Amino acid sequence: MSMIVLIPAFIAAYFAFTRSPHWAFLNVYIPVFFLFPNYYHWKPKLIPDPNFDQAVIIAIMWAFLLRNLPGWRFSFTDILVIVFALFVSVSEYLNFGYKEAQNLMFNMLVSVVFPYILTKSLVEPAGLREEFAKRIVLMLCIVALFMAYEPLFRSGFTIWHKILGRFFDGQGWFVRLNPRWGLVRANGPFSQPIMAGTTVAIGFCLQLWLHWSQAGFSRIMNITIPKLSYLITLILLAGLIAPLSRAPWMGTLLALIVVLFLSTLISLTRQPKIRYLIFVVIVSSIVTGALILDNVFKQYASVSQEEAFESSGERASIAYRFELYTTYGNIVMEKWVFGWGKLGWPADKAQKSIDNHFMLLALNHGLVAVFSQLILFFYLMMRLFKHAISRPASNPPKSAIELMLLGILLHFFWCATTVGLLDKTTPLLFMIFGWSEGYLLNRQNNTRLTATPIAHNHLPFNFKRVLT
Repeated sequence: MSMIVLIPAFIAAYFAFTRSPHWAFLNVYIPVFFLFPNYYHWKPKLIPDPNFDQAVIIAIMWAFLLRNLPGWRFSFTDILVIVFALFVSVSEYLNFGYKEAQNLMFNMLVSVVFPYILTKSLVEPAGLREEFAKRIVLMLCIVALFMAYEPLFRSGFTIWHKILGRFFDGQGWFVRLNPRWGLVRANGPFSQPIMAGTTVAIGFCLQLWLHWSQAGFSRIMNITIPKLSYLITLILLAGLIAPLSRAPWMGTLLALIVVLFLSTLISLTRQPKIRYLIFVVIVSSIVTGALILDNVFKQYASVSQEEAFESSGERASIAYRFELYTTYGNIVMEKWVFGWGKLGWPADKAQKSIDNHFMLLALNHGLVAVFSQLILFFYLMMRLFKHAISRPASNPPKSAIELMLLGILLHFFWCATTVGLLDKTTPLLFMIFGWSEGYLLNRQNNTRLTATPIAHNHLPFNFKRVLT
């Protein structure tokens, strides 16, 4: 029964070859990625176990390769992505052998490398920026509506469990009722409420960008709905609140503050040098204030968890994360190159949960994997910032896509350092990496390339017949 994961893959293959990889990526992969949980797998013998979106992306990648990689251009960022995936894979192989490592190695290929390459190649080079953003927003809007089922009915299981669970022989039933503040935290098609909040936040940010760009939704299926863009924004906001996860809330707030601050700075000053000067002054003031408050924070955080809990639950949460570095720092350095393998490190009984993505990555797969991902974050964020601060003021300034991509990367970075990036957040992060790199390499005005009907294939690029 679990072979149903292949049905979307066959659909994707059909449209990737009869229309284009671009069409299949937007209209099959993106809906499947957001609407289907990734904890449901087909488990054949001898080969890795694909889930719904992994099976789909293999089909699209096959068509992409046979079409001679349309839109792809090699760049330094490709090396960082490959180094990250390679070190994670080699780490697992060295620690546990191929039999245990094959699924993680497969995941690195289909959930890191392929989403990065396809997003980089098929979105910006083909002028599909707004369409890509709208697919993500619409799918997460649907997810947010279904997520309302859990808190409204106080259910320990999601709609996805009730519909798909019967096909997968007990897979996915580890998700249970997860209350906070007397309310049920929504999971949606994700394994944890934190991951649900982190993902829906991306849709919320992109919906604001579409609205600011005057490219928001006005109709569905050719039916005009008044104030539809505002309605979608409210649904996504409700979906962001429903998981009751503080880290995604703070990350979203940070992203929007950065977008609004930089857009205001760009609109008020025309000279890039003046913008840089104002930015440096403000950031220097913030850093100075942070250094002054550093000792206060250390006194607040560097207490035992028992003492912190007596003060408040929030302080206990901060103290727990602060202690992670001292608890696991030496363990990381024992195997700093390739790590201990996924969950192979000696766990401290008092701190079994590693609420920091980079610490967990260092324990699992070593510091090279950590540094390659950190470089990816900062390399792309610095380039997006440089491009934004040097450009003419857009109208309105908030419509600049590089500002929103920068804000989304900051949101991911905040969530990575305060909770973690698991489940669908990892492939989604690498899609954003690919989108950012594709934008920075092309820097076009999002002009859709005209299709040339060759053998009834609607391809978003032109061919030229050359006679020799």
